[in-house]
Amino acid sequence: MIADIILKVAAMQGEEEGNHAYYPRPSLAGPERCIRQMVFWGMGIERQALPGRAVMIFDDSSFHEDLTGDWIRKSAFQLHSEQMKVDVGEKYGIYLQGSIDGIITDLTGQDIHFEHKAINHFTFQKYWAGEIPLDYISQTCLYNLGLKKDNPDIRTSVLLVKNKNTSQYLEYLIDYYGDTDNAIIRERTNSQGETIAMGEVIENITDNAFQKFAQVQDYISKKTLPKRQYDLDSWRCDYCGWKEKCWDGWEAEFNELKTDEMLPSDIADMVRYYRELGGQKSDIEKEYDALKDQIKKLMKDNNMREGRSSEYVCRLLLQHRKEFSVPAKTFEKLDIRKVKEAHNANGSVQG
Repeated sequence: MIADIILKVAAMQGEEEGNHAYYPRPSLAGPERCIRQMVFWGMGIERQALPGRAVMIFDDSSFHEDLTGDWIRKSAFQLHSEQMKVDVGEKYGIYLQGSIDGIITDLTGQDIHFEHKAINHFTFQKYWAGEIPLDYISQTCLYNLGLKKDNPDIRTSVLLVKNKNTSQYLEYLIDYYGDTDNAIIRERTNSQGETIAMGEVIENITDNAFQKFAQVQDYISKKTLPKRQYDLDSWRCDYCGWKEKCWDGWEAEFNELKTDEMLPSDIADMVRYYRELGGQKSDIEKEYDALKDQIKKLMKDNNMREGRSSEYVCRLLLQHRKEFSVPAKTFEKLDIRKVKEAHNANGSVQG
């Protein structure tokens, strides 16, 4: 009665909301946002509606932001100035403004700019593994730039990224220097309490955003399209409302590409190395799988599903994977961690 209608309602609402006009805004800033998509949008070309399930996945980010805010208020930190509008400024004929997620005042009375993002598990795992959320950091620095007009002493921003599936968090401490337009990602902390010093410098971070918006406007004015930023099989294309229009006629374009040409000379070493890595990868994967099977067999032969070997803890885990329209599959996974890692992940370890 409800299960079969709720996603249809979400799809209808998503179709209505998806028709709002393009304009430059900090949430679209950053190098990862597809510039071709922005040009389609700016030209007013109709987009394909997203499936209802996708609309619902994107829709609950503000709900997670409210939840996080409630938990912050229960701590010693003060969260205020939520959704306060800031005037980022104008450059290259592009004017930007937006609303910050808030300002946090710490125990020493220092104000820190706060931005919150709630994302899916797939993307979160990439950031957990070390990839930098460049678009979010660009947006954060643009807001910081606007905040400096009212509070020049605010230099530090905290970008808090939440995994909507698991409630894990990643926190990025960012110092933005308006005089040089450089951002320094000082450190990254995860919800297990692990802090990694980064010292990653991103130069000209807000200027690059303004330039990108200016490029989009130039393409729109000339009614031309930039080159595709991503491959056809990219997940970004799968979630883009202009995918069909963007890739329409690609097969004909592909067939027109040149053949029997000499590649640039600087590619030769890359091609040779790629081939060598391919051979090594195959051998390594075979050896890796064989070792995994041997470890699992030895553990089962000794009627064990968890045990300690030197500085490592080995576990056999049962996991369930649910595929669309397919019954859930149960499979065994071998998990090997150092003793300290295992303690953090599971509380206590027998050994």
